Amino acid sequence: MFKPAFAALLVASCYPAGASTFVAASLNDTSIVNDTPDAAVEHISIYANRTATLQQDVLASVTVLERADIVARQSNDLPELLAQLPGINLSRDGGRGQNSSIYVRGGNTGHTLVLVDGVRSGSATLGYKALSMVPLELIERIEVIRGPRAAWYGSDALAGVIAITTRRSRALELHGRVGSYGQAGADISVSQQLERLTLRASAGASQADGFNAQPAQDPDSDGYQQQYLKVAAEYHSYVGLWTAQADVNSGFNQFDTSFGREDETDTLSRAYLLGWQQQLNSWQHQAQLSRNLDSDTTFGPDSRSPFVTERDEFSYQAASELAIGLQFVGGVNWYQEQVAKSATAYEQTSRTNRAIFAGVNYQLNLLQLEAAARHDAINQYGAETTWQLAAGYQLTEHWQLRASRGTAFKVPSFNQLYFPGFANPDLKPEQSISDEVALSYLTSGLTLQLAWFEREVTNLIQGVEQAENVVLATVSGLEFSLLKTWQQWSSNFSYSWLDTENRSNGFKLERRPENTINWRGSYTADNWSAFITADYQSASFQGLDWFSGDVFPQAPAHTLWGVGLSYDITPQLTLRARLANVTDKDYYTSRGYATAGANFGLSVSYIVQ
Repeated sequence: MFKPAFAALLVASCYPAGASTFVAASLNDTSIVNDTPDAAVEHISIYANRTATLQQDVLASVTVLERADIVARQSNDLPELLAQLPGINLSRDGGRGQNSSIYVRGGNTGHTLVLVDGVRSGSATLGYKALSMVPLELIERIEVIRGPRAAWYGSDALAGVIAITTRRSRALELHGRVGSYGQAGADISVSQQLERLTLRASAGASQADGFNAQPAQDPDSDGYQQQYLKVAAEYHSYVGLWTAQADVNSGFNQFDTSFGREDETDTLSRAYLLGWQQQLNSWQHQAQLSRNLDSDTTFGPDSRSPFVTERDEFSYQAASELAIGLQFVGGVNWYQEQVAKSATAYEQTSRTNRAIFAGVNYQLNLLQLEAAARHDAINQYGAETTWQLAAGYQLTEHWQLRASRGTAFKVPSFNQLYFPGFANPDLKPEQSISDEVALSYLTSGLTLQLAWFEREVTNLIQGVEQAENVVLATVSGLEFSLLKTWQQWSSNFSYSWLDTENRSNGFKLERRPENTINWRGSYTADNWSAFITADYQSASFQGLDWFSGDVFPQAPAHTLWGVGLSYDITPQLTLRARLANVTDKDYYTSRGYATAGANFGLSVSYIVQ
């Protein structure tokens, strides 16, 4: 039932992404990690409707991981963590630092919008955010929305949204870790309260020797190095709450390629954010201004290929309860993308997007209705209007039935439009329409959801030698998830069935397995906890040979097992250990690329409240 105190949720909704999470976390404090099971926290969705809502009251498929959940899972990196969630598949071109493709409900990697602290993130040349070098140590919270959200966020949100909130520690935290393949890292987070002013900072570094990403090409280990820093401030004034932050994430990684001698990359990502929020009578207002810079320089013995993109963005939104049971959220969004430097000349180097959006949520007894729409004016493509409708009905105290339909689009990236030898300046934006019907059951010890979804994508962009629009591609599937807790035990199970088709040639979309199973069982005692995981993927289509047109062999089905342990030596000091791919399974998800064998990780955390 939709029964949260609207005032509290509205206060949360007026905050910028990071601050919204702060308010939500104050309701269920998970900043001090204690490896509690997922179900121990009543999660709040911040991004599904651009307003804070209890997760079970959102008319969409949403998964929320708080800091405690992230640490308890002991994943090696962000792509590995996301692959454990319902409706998400992962294809890796090697280990950490190498290219990782995330497919949400069968969509391309670029069909999932990545928000970092509420700000659109990713390279304008690539057309998506590379997640392999986003450090887990710098993440406070992850919210994954499966299904279109273009009516709220515009381009890219065809298949879903991955919203990342960076660290907001309210204690002194020290972490260190070592593991297989030369893995080592350390980080620190601090916070200081000075009357109306709060200061926060997080910093860390990590590295690994890695393993040979493509054994048939180059017999060497492909490792990475990374350093990251975040500083933030919040000031409570008489005219609202002001926030400011800066993030810098730099790194170096090696990879293997069959296209040339460039096999190393320097990366640098910088983000700056200034935000304001205020409550005036029944209206909550928020505004934020941001600047993102992504630099990627690929190099080899005798060449360098630099690419630098910039994005400036401004957003404003207002929210209020217009009448009993009727909530409104609306605002404007502007951003400009620019290719500041490139290894080759682009015909166009910038574009601007102007948008207006609005949505309502209406609660009438057992019936809940939602509607949202957005109009984007893009200087290269004219205008795109997207919408979404949803309805939910509370069948009984614990059972809910919901249905939704929405449209979405994605404009081509600068590489797809202008990169020599691949570009196609005549590309049209990809467009989609999606449907979902879901049945959910919720009690204090059991959460169950069954969802059916279908999506048609017109003008899907595919191609190797040259990007081109495919007339039609279809994606349909089922998702089933079950979270059961009893006493000190917890079991989290999910199953996904996926059917994809490229209607231009009748083949499936590449690297999307038909069946996926994820299971995590855990036990928590007074000062220790343990878990076991099993992750299964069926065989996946690997595409066609560029030259002969022959079908490549499918990537074989595989199951990966993992175990982990956490022990509180003292209330402040915790030791964790994990063994992944316990059976040393030899498998691959991307043709020609190796994956990690049996590997271990050890970490220690020291937290002073």
